Amino acid sequence: MDYKFVGLCVMYLLGAMAVTPGRAETTSNCTTAFDAALKECASQLGISSDRLENEYKLLLYPADRDSMCLVRCVGVLLRFWNDTTGLRESAIRQYYKPAPEDVCYRNRTQCCLDALEPTVTDVCERAHRSFLCYHQQYGYLVKQDRYVPKTSLEMRQVQQDCLDILGLAPTRLHQYREGIFPDDPETHCFIRCVGLRTELYSDRDGPNVDRLYIQCESCADEKVFKERANECIASQRRQKLSKCTAAYRSLYQCFRDDQLDMYAGVTTTTPVQTSPTTTPAPTVVSKGPQGYFKSNALAGYPIKKQKRERQALQLEIVFEDLSNQPAKK
Repeated sequence: MDYKFVGLCVMYLLGAMAVTPGRAETTSNCTTAFDAALKECASQLGISSDRLENEYKLLLYPADRDSMCLVRCVGVLLRFWNDTTGLRESAIRQYYKPAPEDVCYRNRTQCCLDALEPTVTDVCERAHRSFLCYHQQYGYLVKQDRYVPKTSLEMRQVQQDCLDILGLAPTRLHQYREGIFPDDPETHCFIRCVGLRTELYSDRDGPNVDRLYIQCESCADEKVFKERANECIASQRRQKLSKCTAAYRSLYQCFRDDQLDMYAGVTTTTPVQTSPTTTPAPTVVSKGPQGYFKSNALAGYPIKKQKRERQALQLEIVFEDLSNQPAKK
């Protein structure tokens, strides 16, 4: 699949793809390997090739301004850094492999991140120091291509493309924006199309659970996420289904928390893990998989409203920004 990489990257860069009214403009990321991101960022920031070859490619990242902003740029390109939300740990972990005998790498990395003072507000410095926690504590750098999470703009473009490819009525998009994904052939094929184009799904292997976890910023517990997802996907594979229906059952229903018994449960309120100086905020989670999905946005909503809003929130794993409009009563 050549989705958006190589040729399409050039087309987007040159503006060759027209944006029709109502269609979101998009950006595309042609960089998926660490060294490629380093090279591009060094070029963008005007850093000499000598530093690139003699320091950065030798895994040295000193605390000078150029190096700090280089690390921030790499994080932005590979989507493991955001100036507002900080480090996206599920994304940066792909680039580091712990030694088999190292049983403390997670604790060391977390202690390092916890020690980062909140007074450090400069984005380059904060990105650099956060990155070094992984670079120095988590494991060895892996330079092969890795999955780069799709942005909201990229997801919107994919969704619009799939609507056009399948010839669906524009009203379908409005329906999906309400968080309503009916069990019908058109929706089945729409979900399959989005999964294929984002490389989060394939007909042969089904949902890519590792990538889905990286794509999902609101998923809290990796172990619970993967165990329950794999259990659900396995149960769907036992059935003989068409390609579109198989995608709908495994990619949509398995990742919709209130759709299946294994995810269903009474909503409750659990405090978020916070620093000692922060007042815990109430978080709605499903009682079954504790810590699976978390969102402060639903606190105080009526239970019926919570269910609809929670459903829309959870669909953002794959259908980000389709369902961020408030659901109608």
